Amino acid sequence: MTIVERETSEIHALLAETTSEAAVHLDAQGKVLYVNPTFVRLFGYKGREVLNREVDKIFADRSRERFRQKIVSCLENGERSDSNLRGLTKKGEQLPVRVTVIPHRWRGDQAAMVLIRDLSEQLKITDELEALKSSYSALSETVSDPILQINESFHIIFANSAVERVFGYSAEELLKKEFSSLFPPSVHNRYDEVFKKYFVIDDIHRQASQLGNAIEVLGQNKSGDIVPLEISFGNSKSVRGERLVTCIIRDISQRKKTERKLKYLAYHDKLTDLGNRDLFYITLEQFLSHVKRYQDTIGAVLFLDLDGFKKVNDTLGHNVGDSLLCSCARRLSGCLRESDHVYRFSAELDPNSTSHEDLFRFGGDEFVILLTHLQKPTDAAVVAQKIIDTIRRPYQVKGIDPVIKINIGVSVGIALIPQNGLDAMQLIKHADMAMYKAKERGNRYMFFTSELNKQASERIFLENGIRKALDQKVFDLHYQPIVGIHGYIEGAEALLRWHDRKRGFISPLDFIPVAEETGLILPLGDWVFETACRQLRTWNSEGFEDLYVSINLSVKQFSQEHIVDKLSGIIERTAIDPKNLKIEITESSIIPDPREARMKMEELKKRHPGIRIAIDDFGTGYSSLSYLSEFPVDILKIDQSFVINMYKKGTTKIINTIITLGNSLLMDVIAEGVETKSQLEYLLSKNCKSFQGFYFGKPLTATALTQMLKTYKPPLFQV
Repeated sequence: MTIVERETSEIHALLAETTSEAAVHLDAQGKVLYVNPTFVRLFGYKGREVLNREVDKIFADRSRERFRQKIVSCLENGERSDSNLRGLTKKGEQLPVRVTVIPHRWRGDQAAMVLIRDLSEQLKITDELEALKSSYSALSETVSDPILQINESFHIIFANSAVERVFGYSAEELLKKEFSSLFPPSVHNRYDEVFKKYFVIDDIHRQASQLGNAIEVLGQNKSGDIVPLEISFGNSKSVRGERLVTCIIRDISQRKKTERKLKYLAYHDKLTDLGNRDLFYITLEQFLSHVKRYQDTIGAVLFLDLDGFKKVNDTLGHNVGDSLLCSCARRLSGCLRESDHVYRFSAELDPNSTSHEDLFRFGGDEFVILLTHLQKPTDAAVVAQKIIDTIRRPYQVKGIDPVIKINIGVSVGIALIPQNGLDAMQLIKHADMAMYKAKERGNRYMFFTSELNKQASERIFLENGIRKALDQKVFDLHYQPIVGIHGYIEGAEALLRWHDRKRGFISPLDFIPVAEETGLILPLGDWVFETACRQLRTWNSEGFEDLYVSINLSVKQFSQEHIVDKLSGIIERTAIDPKNLKIEITESSIIPDPREARMKMEELKKRHPGIRIAIDDFGTGYSSLSYLSEFPVDILKIDQSFVINMYKKGTTKIINTIITLGNSLLMDVIAEGVETKSQLEYLLSKNCKSFQGFYFGKPLTATALTQMLKTYKPPLFQV
């Protein structure tokens, strides 16, 4: 090693050992001669990656150009420079750095030593300090609460200027005044011992002593007005031999006002200003506690539902509907005694109320009245009848031009206390059940009875039972033969059956309406459609190529937005021939949105040519020639009620009309409910071509119908 090389090595070693900064040694051309280990750790480049190369790539875009200028200036003028730049690591991460360029002579030429210090941590600390400084500055500018210092003799020795805003005294006026001067005498006497405790109990012991760091108390200003205050006490300190306590006082008048407002909003209905559901249950629980204690007390819960309100709301708009609800609320309030208070689902609970009748809104067009301290149960009926008579008077509602009269009614369900229960939820359920019974009869009141309770229990059993039966796959499909004019079985209608292990056979007339109301008809209907399609596929593949299956769709099923996609998916998945599938819908499936219904039918037929659509129970609903002529309907099914009661006056005319109508529109007509030979002969004489009913066979299991198809010898009747 030459002397020059040894000197170079020693200098570079010295750089590595004596500086904590990244060091770069540059020659006269600005090429790297050496980088120390700190440089490698900071930027991620190894020495061999930068030796004999320019080092400007360790800086971000703008900083790179500035660095180049610094190096050129240093090498040309021999001037040292310092600057803050943005470094760039090998991984592409930017970091703030302080760069010092020191010119020196190296082997007779100008060279430069570059020292680079990472400023990340320093800037982080600086930012944090600035943030703290800003925070403290903002706090000092925004604190507007009075701050007092009091001594052990309870004289004020310090007050800030904010005391004037709360108490009306200037800071100078309060100095040496007694602390008691800020409170009404009676309040200070009550809290005097509490105030003294803050001189002897510090905050770490206050919780154990059931002493809070802050207390709420009524103060008094210079004018003698009462001001609600919150006083926060610090720990007592000894200053020049005197014990002092610092306290911060806050005027909480607005907070108390807000609390009252929030409490009001929490318990009242915004629209009608009546008590809401929460307030009802609070009030009811208070009354029930009284009834349990004084057993000679009776009361009643009245559940009200407006009759005809939905039609008004839908046809005249929600603004008119809201105005109508407010008018009803006022009328209902007028039905109660003058001494009674009326609540809506957004009013404040008044603990001092002595009302005997309380009115609540449960949302929508439902209201609840709590009658307390009745003399006899029939008093509830008197109030209910008064409500019915009052509500049915015509309304003139603002927002309608020209002004028109609106007529609505109300149905009232009554649950008596304690006869019908002493549980809040049970009472409202019983009153609700009675209301629905009243609604069935229209615009009247009904008391809850044990029979209503029995009906409710049956409803609960059916709903829970349907869910369980779906999960456990207990439902079954039976198939009733459909016979053509020549006596041959041409198809079968899929009919849902439920045989419960404990209850036995449960009629579809009982459980289908419950499934419709609860929405369970949707998964149930999907199961029926797919199961029937799979069975159809089996029959067609077993040699009954022309046999079709007819499947019912409920109103809710057909009204689903993606019903066509769902049915198509099942048809494709089961690989059935669409010409052997008939879908039955009722007239009530069409009425709500005829345009949408027609689009669904047309789309289904477009995707699956040959599929046929039947109108089930034709003649029992809103039969209309317009939809029969415009809709892609293929079949009319005469409802069994017409066939069974064929010989009642006028019924045969309806049957004749449906058959004539179907034939004239080139539609097939199927008569349901054929049970006798005479019924069949009459229908044949009127040119009806398909039949279904007990005369040909009851609904059978898939296995039984398969056996019948294999063994029966057609025709089933002679034309």
